[in-house]
Amino acid sequence: MFNQNLCVICEDTITDPICISCYIKQTMISLNDLKVNPLISNFINKKLKNLTSQENLNDTRCILCKRDTVSICRYCFSENIIRILRELNFSEDLVENFCDNSIYEEIEMEMR
Repeated sequence: MFNQNLCVICEDTITDPICISCYIKQTMISLNDLKVNPLISNFINKKLKNLTSQENLNDTRCILCKRDTVSICRYCFSENIIRILRELNFSEDLVENFCDNSIYEEIEMEMR
């Protein structure tokens, strides 16, 4: 028997069934709101799309789009976007503003 609905990164149960596409869409909206250069936003977009290049056995559909299956938990997605922003030398103020978005709020508090 296979374990289903587990994050492909941390292998914990996904409690907020949101697909990577919806997470990325929200990230792009947030980057746009923060007036991040479109070239940098596209670079971040490509890095995020590579997060879940592996197959998964999950069968739960995204609660937002109802199309894609979930593959990554909110914690791992948030951890990765914060890491990417810091690798690109975004200011801590911008990272904090970005993380004020409800998707990222929880992970940012844990990283302090």
